[in-house]
Amino acid sequence: MVEKLLDVIDKAAGYLLTPFAYPGRFLPLLGLTFSQRSLVRELVHLTPHRKWYRTQKFATILDVGAYIGAYAFAMRHILPDAQVYSFEPLPASFATLQKNMQKFQRWQGFNTAVGESNGSLEFWQNDFSASSSALPMEDLHRETFPQTEVSRKVNVAVARLDDLAPELKLISPVLLKIDVQGFELSVLRGAEEMLKQVDCVVCEVSYQPLYKGQASFSEVYQFMLQHGFTYQGSLENLVSPLDGSIMQSDAVFTRSTGSQEYES
Repeated sequence: MVEKLLDVIDKAAGYLLTPFAYPGRFLPLLGLTFSQRSLVRELVHLTPHRKWYRTQKFATILDVGAYIGAYAFAMRHILPDAQVYSFEPLPASFATLQKNMQKFQRWQGFNTAVGESNGSLEFWQNDFSASSSALPMEDLHRETFPQTEVSRKVNVAVARLDDLAPELKLISPVLLKIDVQGFELSVLRGAEEMLKQVDCVVCEVSYQPLYKGQASFSEVYQFMLQHGFTYQGSLENLVSPLDGSIMQSDAVFTRSTGSQEYES
C-alpha cells in the first residue's frame, strides 16, 4: 500500500512540476494537467531529457504511431521550431490528434498506418486505444494490463515511409520516433531509403512477448546496426505492475558516423 501511494505521489509531482519548465506556457500547461492529462503525459516523461533533444537540434520529427498527439505536443514545447509529421491509422484517434495539434504551426498529420506495404491493413483496435496494434495481443499483455482485454478487427490504410517521402520535407537533423505496439520492424523495413536521411531513431522495443509476431529488441537492434546506427541507451522503461520486470523501453539509435552518446 505504501509503495503504491509513493508511486501516485511521484507521478502527481511530475505533472505538477512540468509546467514550471516552460514558463512561457505555464498557465496553459497547468490547465491541461487537470483537463487533458493524456495529452500532457509525454511532455512530463520527456521533460527530464529536453537538454538532449535540444542539443541534437532536430529540425524534422517523424512521429509514427501518433495516437492523440502526446508526443507531437511534447515536441512542440521542447523543440518549437521543428517540423513535425504525425502518422496515426485510427480515424477517431486521428480526429483527436488533429484537434490537439491544429493550433500549432509546422505540423502535418497523415491518417494512415506505417509499414512495409501500401494499401489496406487488418488492424486490432483495442478498447484501451493506446494498445491498439497491427498485431493481435498476447495473453501476457492482457494479464498484465486487464484494461486491454477487448479488441476488434478493423481495416486501416497503410503506407511505406519510403513512398510517403515526396510529401515530406526532411530538413536535417531528422528524428524518427516509432511507437507502434510491436510493429516496429515493419515500419523500419518500409523506410530503408528514408533511413539514409535520418540522424536518430527513438523506437519502442520489447523484451517480453506482448503482441503475436512482434519483433524483439535483438531483432530491431540488428536491423539498426546493419543500417548504420548505434544503440545509445533508453529514454524510458515500461515496468510490469505485477513483478517489476522491464517489458518495453524507448531505445535510442544514432547514426554511427559522428554520433553522440546519450545523456539524460
